[in-house]
Amino acid sequence: MRAMTEDDEIDDDFLASDEQDVVVYCRLSNHSMGTNQERTSIVELGDRLEEAIEAAGVGEYDGDDFGCGEGRLFFAGKDAEKIVAVIGPILRRHPVGRTATVKIQRGNDEPETVKF
Repeated sequence: MRAMTEDDEIDDDFLASDEQDVVVYCRLSNHSMGTNQERTSIVELGDRLEEAIEAAGVGEYDGDDFGCGEGRLFFAGKDAEKIVAVIGPILRRHPVGRTATVKIQRGNDEPETVKF
């Protein structure tokens, strides 16, 4: 394998330092993994949000995680506000999304909670 030179192109659309993250926190009914129905609903919500984010071209869906009484959906892109603008209306119409908390992480800054 050869070393990368300054003439090589970077494959990523943007540098990791330019990435902003959005995390959707969905409360579960217990302090563990929630019920199968809750997890299925959150995964389906993640799929809907992923479709919307990709269609708008504002970022990408980085997956989900469950535990400690929460389901978390992860998104990344250049502009967190654009991601929130796309996912906000969907969250407000979804039974799980209506009660979700959304946080933006910009680099090493403290996470910022978004109000809808």
